[in-house]
Amino acid sequence: MKIRLGHAGNGKYCVFIIGRQHPGESNSSYVIKGTIEQLLSGEEMTMKILKYCDFVIIPMINPDGVVAGNFRTSLFGKDLNRLFKAKDTTLTPEI
Repeated sequence: MKIRLGHAGNGKYCVFIIGRQHPGESNSSYVIKGTIEQLLSGEEMTMKILKYCDFVIIPMINPDGVVAGNFRTSLFGKDLNRLFKAKDTTLTPEI
């Protein structure tokens, strides 16, 4: 799971959370599920966080690799962590 922090343009922080970039990271699915449940819980601390932050959550960024049963790579056998500068968005749209 990866978390990035930036500004949303509305005065709030924007928190990006992605899960399962590598298909074998099944534990991140549980962490993201718990994160979403907490954000929707209405608890006092969560409401304070939501006052200052917007969340963008992508629970599974590599679903093709998950369906194919791959551990670290996409459907095409490519490690997405090594392709951030890739220009071919047809073969690696996740990036």
